[in-house]
Amino acid sequence: MREFKKPNIILSKCLEYCRCRYNGDKIPDKFVRKLEKHVNYIKICPEVEMGLGVPRNSVRLIKDQDQYKLVDSMTGKDHTDKMNNYLEKIISELKEEEIEGFIAKTRSPSCGSNDAKVYPKAGKVPALGEKKAGYFTTELKKSFSSLVIENEGRLKNFKLRENFLIKIFMLADLRSVIESRAIKELIDFHSNNKYLIMSYNQNGLNKLGRIIAAYKKGKTEIIMKKYRKKLLETLEVLPDTGKRVNMLEHIFGYVSSNISPEERKYFLETLADFRKDKVPFSLPLALLRSWVIRFKVEYLLAQTIFNPYPEGLIDLSDSGNGRL
Repeated sequence: MREFKKPNIILSKCLEYCRCRYNGDKIPDKFVRKLEKHVNYIKICPEVEMGLGVPRNSVRLIKDQDQYKLVDSMTGKDHTDKMNNYLEKIISELKEEEIEGFIAKTRSPSCGSNDAKVYPKAGKVPALGEKKAGYFTTELKKSFSSLVIENEGRLKNFKLRENFLIKIFMLADLRSVIESRAIKELIDFHSNNKYLIMSYNQNGLNKLGRIIAAYKKGKTEIIMKKYRKKLLETLEVLPDTGKRVNMLEHIFGYVSSNISPEERKYFLETLADFRKDKVPFSLPLALLRSWVIRFKVEYLLAQTIFNPYPEGLIDLSDSGNGRL
């Protein structure tokens, strides 16, 4: 059974935990609650933390010439400096390499991830038609560029939730490796994550391998930092069907000579169905895992592609919701 390191996740605490919304509400969220025992939450509400009360007038993200500001939606009072002071405080208290992700509040002008409305000014005026990350999220990302950021709305989408989970648990494992300062730990991490990384980017996997191959004694910290940066770049694009088929075929090569002709035919038919989106990725992957276990393929038994995150954090009912 794989032991998962706990990712450190910044959480907009109006999700599930605190009645800190402008109107005194909190937003129930099953996924946030389900994830809690597997992660360490850093619960924040930027608007309350910067000094606003509950309840309060809602804040608004406005565009003033080329600058974005955070203001009271009714009075126009500018809260930008207060938010900047809070950002300076939280950035000084946290270390980027120790934080894996951020679950933001959908459409929040302060901590939304990508869909906050932008207005020309306070008062009863229409939005500009532009949408972007909230002010807090935008500025935090400038200092913590490696954060995996999603909002609770997008996390209802199966693929986006899966991608989020894969990244935060892989990065938590890598944090533990970096803390060990042992090059062997990094080599093992790379080896065990080979097929998971391959499902994102074969070229990126090769470049990561070359970083390790270039290791020189006494340069462990430099190599690990370089590896982490390249891994984040490699994971930027969602896995697609073609990349996953390529990865499945690589694993199949380890077991194909041991199975019966009928099993081989069934797997290849299943793989063809996966190419055509007729079956989920989990089906050919489960077939391969059963053979890996049956034939005791030690190298593959440790591969994280078979269990990249704790069980029970995702199910097919998520697949229809959330915006890509």
